[in-house]
Amino acid sequence: MRYIFLILLTGIYFSLFSQHPGGMTGMQTPEGIIYGSVFEKIKGEPVEYANIVVYSHRDSSIVTGAITDKNGTFRIDNVNYGRFFVEIQFIGFGKHTIPEIIIKPDNKIVDLGRIEIELSAEMLDEVRIEATVDRVEYRLDRRIVNVSQDLSAAGGTAVDALQNVPGVQVDIEDNVSIRGTQSFLVLIDGRPSPVQGSEALQQIPANSIESIEIITNPSARYDAEGVGGIINVIMKRDRKPGYNAQVTANYGSFNSYGGDFLVNIRKEKLNFFIGGNYNENIYRGSGHEDRRNYLPGDTTTFYLTTKNDREMIRNSGAYRIGLDYNISESDIITITGRYNTNVFGRSLNSTAAGYMLNKNEGIPFNEYNYITNNNSKTNWGYYSGDFNYLKKFLKPGHELQVYFSYAENFSDKNTWFSEEEIGFLLEPSGIIDSTRTIDTGSGNEIIAKADYEIPLFENSKLEAGYQIRMSEIGNDYKYQKLSITDDWNTINFNPYNFLQNIQSGYMVFSNTGDKIGYMLGLRTEYTDRLFKQTLTSEEWAYNDFDFFPSMHLSYKLPKDIQVMASYSRRLQRPRPWNLDPFIDVVDPNNVRRGNPLLEPEYTNSMELNLQKRFNTNFISFETYYRHTTNKIERFIEIDSVNPEIFVSTFKNIGESFAAGSELTANLNITKWWNFNISGSAFYYEIVDINNAFSWTSRLNNTFRIFNKGTSIQLSGFYFGRSIRAQGEMKPMYMINAGIRQDFFDRKLSLNFNVRDVFRTMGHEMIFETDEFYSYTNISITSPTFRLSLTYNINDFTPRRERQVEIGVGRVDESL
Repeated sequence: MRYIFLILLTGIYFSLFSQHPGGMTGMQTPEGIIYGSVFEKIKGEPVEYANIVVYSHRDSSIVTGAITDKNGTFRIDNVNYGRFFVEIQFIGFGKHTIPEIIIKPDNKIVDLGRIEIELSAEMLDEVRIEATVDRVEYRLDRRIVNVSQDLSAAGGTAVDALQNVPGVQVDIEDNVSIRGTQSFLVLIDGRPSPVQGSEALQQIPANSIESIEIITNPSARYDAEGVGGIINVIMKRDRKPGYNAQVTANYGSFNSYGGDFLVNIRKEKLNFFIGGNYNENIYRGSGHEDRRNYLPGDTTTFYLTTKNDREMIRNSGAYRIGLDYNISESDIITITGRYNTNVFGRSLNSTAAGYMLNKNEGIPFNEYNYITNNNSKTNWGYYSGDFNYLKKFLKPGHELQVYFSYAENFSDKNTWFSEEEIGFLLEPSGIIDSTRTIDTGSGNEIIAKADYEIPLFENSKLEAGYQIRMSEIGNDYKYQKLSITDDWNTINFNPYNFLQNIQSGYMVFSNTGDKIGYMLGLRTEYTDRLFKQTLTSEEWAYNDFDFFPSMHLSYKLPKDIQVMASYSRRLQRPRPWNLDPFIDVVDPNNVRRGNPLLEPEYTNSMELNLQKRFNTNFISFETYYRHTTNKIERFIEIDSVNPEIFVSTFKNIGESFAAGSELTANLNITKWWNFNISGSAFYYEIVDINNAFSWTSRLNNTFRIFNKGTSIQLSGFYFGRSIRAQGEMKPMYMINAGIRQDFFDRKLSLNFNVRDVFRTMGHEMIFETDEFYSYTNISITSPTFRLSLTYNINDFTPRRERQVEIGVGRVDESL
């Protein structure tokens, strides 16, 4: 580890004592400072990577320069006394010139203020400014999904908005993965969500989202959790003075319905906002499974065939309220509260036929046919509150931020199973078994952190922070059977407690020059974990101290080509249900059991990204390599007592490698037609277990008829074969369509979309080992439709504000 510190110290040393690119004249000590910020004039958003060039007024020679950071700000130190002019340039925008600035002893510091740049004439010839932003924007270090531009996501959730984004995969059950892994950190407005993973994204309505940032290789300022990276959901909030609001209602297939609202009131130093939503989404489909369990002795096989019809109902309600208060220009307080409640119901009606077969005798025995009714209902949710204080010091970029949050969650899940034997003519002949499970739990989480940022010298800064994250979860589980006297007898009782304390600190040093920029970081995290089975008093503890370095390098090539290389180390910690060693009944043929000895999964990730812009068009080429150790994988085993039952558990199975490339082109064919296409090819190997080469592709067409206020979108994707430790998932593809019509100068919008137009989306998996073979095919009832209506009051226009990194994400800074 001493080599990592040596690299960091060496980089800081050479940056501190490097010579100013413009040099010094004679014995004069350069003391001038030039600073400011650059924004897009139309959208009011900060411009990152804009070039600031300072020229001598005498001979127009280049004196020095800088590149804007993620907040659009820049600072140039050590400027000689004299007369200069400044040019601001960015790809696709017109050149902005400040004709004269003077640096002298009584005017050493020059504040250029807020500089607004406009689209170039070439861009105006290609695309009308009234047109909205692209559905997906690409930065060197992240992708930004502008949710309002995805017509197929209107009335849906964050999952729907991610379905056609390069590098992201969504399966038939709305499970999200980034480059093949479902391990990622979910942030809401730059702060950790109390609920993580796909569940967090499934409950956020798309209409409430301004944008979604996908960061696949975060720096050390971010939490190390999530080997796939970070998904940061930016919620809508308007910043215009006065009162404004947005109201949306939607209706869809199977009587799905919902609505949401958002109100903003801004007056002088205070900005108040309140929003809420309620949605009931219904999904229907069917499934089929063929299973063979090879019993010990290599002579007898258990055969099982099931067919089912399924319906899922997801009710979700979420409410948020908050305010921003500018105590002064340098002191800002933000307070936010959230409440979320969900009800998830599942109904699964199956017919099954099973029998044993001895290969020597060839005659089936122990034959049975039955009907299974599996119904479950889960009530869960959370409430949370957070406080953020930002202190800005006199020196630009010198800031301190303090953040605190508290969240409590709750859950109550009930599942009922009943089996009826099928008699002559396939008629039910009576209930043979009735069981149920009761699973209740609650928990809380506290996060406290402080972040400090200070400019050191020209275009360089140092960031440091410390965080404490403590969580506790308690859970009770009961498995019961119905007796002949109609009493529920408890067969299995499993209460447990889970405690986790994570303390972390980080330091990041960055420097940007005319063409080259770099950022070096190191994060440390201490994990103290305890899983306790309260019935037996058994305990499993885990303690570890880890280091997570990161490095980002950027270089600007000629002809508007930008390159970034990055490296980061991340981890995935086991969840409580991954650790619980006691049996959890899923259905009569499947049970789940955790592994209390699981250790975290670690990933070293490297990326090399390149972008080339042509006016309003661009091409992006990305390559990545990921090496994972202690990989956590779901494993299926045959129960030793009842060989007809599958036991699902988790193991650290060793190493895996993933390497691939992604090519994306965004082309404005005409003023009214945007064409976006992407493809990726990758190789994935679970060492000594399984490997595969696969590919994905996506296509998105958006047509806009400006004078009619009409937008039409056709999109589709193809996901190639993917592998698991014990099997594979077959390819899948889907085509979606949407249309939006704006009325009354875009105050009212009507959106209609159709998903899975050609009924192709499905979930087809094969698991196979020496002990069993399983083939599963699940399909959804499609196509489905959704109609949504949005009304904006007082010209509600959500916009991204300048944000400040807080280590785990970014939060709004200014009113």
